[in-house]
Amino acid sequence: MTTKTEANNVAKKVQSLAMGLIGAMFIALGFSYFTEQASYRIPRILLPVYELMGNIGLAIGLLILGLSLLYTAYSKFKNSGGNPSFMWIILPIFVASAFVITHIFEKKNTEPHTRVGGTIQNKSESDLHTNIIRPKLEHTEANAYLDRVETIVQEMTTAREEKNDKNFGELEIEYFELTKQLADIIPPLSKTDKYADFAKYNAQLANKINKMRGI
Repeated sequence: MTTKTEANNVAKKVQSLAMGLIGAMFIALGFSYFTEQASYRIPRILLPVYELMGNIGLAIGLLILGLSLLYTAYSKFKNSGGNPSFMWIILPIFVASAFVITHIFEKKNTEPHTRVGGTIQNKSESDLHTNIIRPKLEHTEANAYLDRVETIVQEMTTAREEKNDKNFGELEIEYFELTKQLADIIPPLSKTDKYADFAKYNAQLANKINKMRGI
């Protein structure tokens, strides 16, 4: 192995550790944001989700994003010649530390606000429930995902009206499995100007499902 190759591998390992730390912070913040805060630290990629679904949507988005970063960090470290056992040890430490940090510094408040670029903005109830039109996407996987989620919303509505709890439960499970596809859909889509529209519409569908689930 050349010196240059070794240096590249070390750089990738450092990058993977940084990704793991960021992912751990996202997970810790995600759990804390299920409770309303006086202010929120919002990645811009999740801003449309917060605007439509409030703190619950933001919390779910952070958890998905955090888990994706942890998985990517683990894979990147392993592929750079690192010992996988090291990441199995250090990543849980990162997550535990992140929970301690958020517990110390997050101040609870019943007033919902958001902090973006140093500015605190109030979000009214009407801001969180604006009707969003489905965007036209040039992304096969994203369109297929939205097609199925729309169908699930319709089928859940029917199951709820017919009081068919078994069918409703099966649709819930299918929906949760389907959301795992977002880990592959979001990265390439976030590089386009259609991502914000996709995120808002997807959040609207998720909000409809959560309402039927009683959340």
